[in-house]
Amino acid sequence: MYMSFFLLVISIVLLLVYVTLFYYNNQTTPLGSLDLVPNVEADMGSAHTKIEIDENGVFIVDYHGVQRKVYNPLTVASGGLKYYTDYVKDKEDKEQSKNKFISSADWLVKNAYDKGKYSLWEYEYPWKFYGWISPPYSSALAQAKGLQVLTLAYGLTGNEKYLDVAKKIIRSFLVDYDDGGFVTYEGIGNNSLFLHILAKPGFQKTYVLNGHTQSLLSIWSYYEKTKDPIAKTIFDKGINYLKENLVKYDTGDWSYYDLMENWTMRDYQKGQIQQLKALYQISKEPILKDYADRFEKYLKYSSLE
Repeated sequence: MYMSFFLLVISIVLLLVYVTLFYYNNQTTPLGSLDLVPNVEADMGSAHTKIEIDENGVFIVDYHGVQRKVYNPLTVASGGLKYYTDYVKDKEDKEQSKNKFISSADWLVKNAYDKGKYSLWEYEYPWKFYGWISPPYSSALAQAKGLQVLTLAYGLTGNEKYLDVAKKIIRSFLVDYDDGGFVTYEGIGNNSLFLHILAKPGFQKTYVLNGHTQSLLSIWSYYEKTKDPIAKTIFDKGINYLKENLVKYDTGDWSYYDLMENWTMRDYQKGQIQQLKALYQISKEPILKDYADRFEKYLKYSSLE
């Protein structure tokens, strides 16, 4: 049903694969994670959509439709991570990459809506995600990627403003979906949680798997740098969800992209395997490796494209 929609992701997938493979290979935990971009970024490879940069180097998305040119918080954060990777890796244009990275981090600081106990990056345009979702809405993945950018900016500059906003952002992961957040608490005694790729009270909960696993990897990166106990609690409960619910994503010979029973595209299957392996390296939960191996076996023997 969504196959033609999924085919639009290729260029942004390649961008984030580049960023994440380099980034995680240079962390204390050798995750080797493959980053994917789910439906929120699905127009990135479309002839009708392109990424531009503003006068400061911050990524803008030109959708040529209802949205026109807009700042997508996830795209801004992804661009920031790319600039940081370029800054660390490249010997030439190092200062330029640094300046564009800081500009991306500054955009995230300026555009974080203060909700009192927490802060949130809200989307301000409609999006064709499982039908249309109208603004304002939020994304666990945008929050998690933005969190990474802010902690890196703090480490690079020592400026407390980045850490101050990051501390408010991590608290958004405590807000229930139905209360304006993007977290669904699951299990007995709320011992597990799911992080939704897009969320708005009243909008259907789709349970996109790779949005959850990508978010957990970014939260772990934040935890490694800050030792914030809130991040550790979120990560552990997110792992508990996987332990209890990965079976729901197993078709018997492939995997589901979500709990709407949409099948995963082949490139997503590859990436999901790497993400589960990365989470296994961190958590040492055998069931994550079991499902990574199972999905890898499906990939090896399937002709699905």
